[in-house]
Amino acid sequence: MGDYMKFDKKTLFFRVLTTVCTVLLIAFIFYNSIKPAKESSESSGRVLALLNNIFEFLGIGPVLNQNIVRTLAHFGEFGLLGVLSSLSFQSFLRHKRKNMIFSVITVASVALIDECIQLFSDGRAFQIEDMFIDISGGVIGALLVFMVLCLVDVSRKRRFKNE
Repeated sequence: MGDYMKFDKKTLFFRVLTTVCTVLLIAFIFYNSIKPAKESSESSGRVLALLNNIFEFLGIGPVLNQNIVRTLAHFGEFGLLGVLSSLSFQSFLRHKRKNMIFSVITVASVALIDECIQLFSDGRAFQIEDMFIDISGGVIGALLVFMVLCLVDVSRKRRFKNE
């Protein structure tokens, strides 16, 4: 049997955990896309107020605006999607390059679907800029996982060589 059929409890738990978290995050992304523009703007406004209050408390003053908050939210949630999908694919594939390719395809697909959903949401529109921000965040997240996995491999090889 291939490595993907391995079913020890630890591997199975990690597979289920990363897959469920990935699916839940995709559902969260799509849920936010369904929201009408007014509701989405109100949500961003609440986050903006909270963050600017924190900056004011720290003595920095309000430094953010709604565009920055929305851009960071897109980048961050898709960065997390890149991380989660990479970890999920890694738990099944155990092949870093394929894992990276599948993660980027997943992130790009979700970003495209996300923008298409917004075509049907009141006051929202398909924005290519948002899609590029989403994909960029996802690629950065997947790259971080790829680099950590490479570092773990190098560390293991050095440890094995020294034994």
